[in-house]
Amino acid sequence: MTTEAKETSKAYRKGKIHDISIDLLHRDVDQPRKHFDEGELDALKKSIKDKGLLYPVLFRVDENGNNILVSGERRLRAFRSLGRESIPAMRIDSDRYDEVALIDNIQRVDLHPVDEAEALHNLQTKYTHTQEQLGNLIGKAQNTVADILGLMKLAEEIREDARGRKELSRGELLKIARIKRPTSQKKAYDALIASLGMPKKEIKRPRLSETKKAITSTDSALKCIRSIDLNILGDDRNAVVGKLQELLQVIQNKLQNIES
Repeated sequence: MTTEAKETSKAYRKGKIHDISIDLLHRDVDQPRKHFDEGELDALKKSIKDKGLLYPVLFRVDENGNNILVSGERRLRAFRSLGRESIPAMRIDSDRYDEVALIDNIQRVDLHPVDEAEALHNLQTKYTHTQEQLGNLIGKAQNTVADILGLMKLAEEIREDARGRKELSRGELLKIARIKRPTSQKKAYDALIASLGMPKKEIKRPRLSETKKAITSTDSALKCIRSIDLNILGDDRNAVVGKLQELLQVIQNKLQNIES
């Protein structure tokens, strides 16, 4: 940890509520909630004006001394929109802050089914949780978790479009996710949108640059792994083997998603 990070860590004690400048709180790119409904945000702003903030936002201090928001982005956006300069915030110290963020989002306002599915999938991949463990984490039955994760079988472009349509239910999307061919999924999704009277949007295909970026990252990882010689690592050998096994699990999960 850098000197600056240590100073920041001392300034904000764990578990204590601090009044922090909004400009000193940074958004977490892995935040579970990707879509923010303007109507709900307006209602939250009115509630804050009338009753104040009932719950502080949660943040962590990273290795560079930055205050990273763990949960409460809606509250932070509302404060910023109201012209407030600071917000009550509580620091947490947890290696599994992403679990805290997911639980907080689910408990306060229902996540969109797609956001919930992607967040659970990320936790499952990162921590190799079973569906039962995920269920215990968020307070849902194992079969419900299976249904939530089933939405990851939706084509990526469909998930992106559905994210902005809060009227779509998990059940409706799950029926489409069970269709194996992407082209058939697209037809079924378009039919669903039409039946609900929703305006059809142009679904964007993944950009070629994203594909190239993925290929480049994979090539770099392969080169690094091939350069490892387990025979000369000595006492560090077991640690490296453990990391390779963890990497293998991540790769298997990725391949499973592609095949399904």
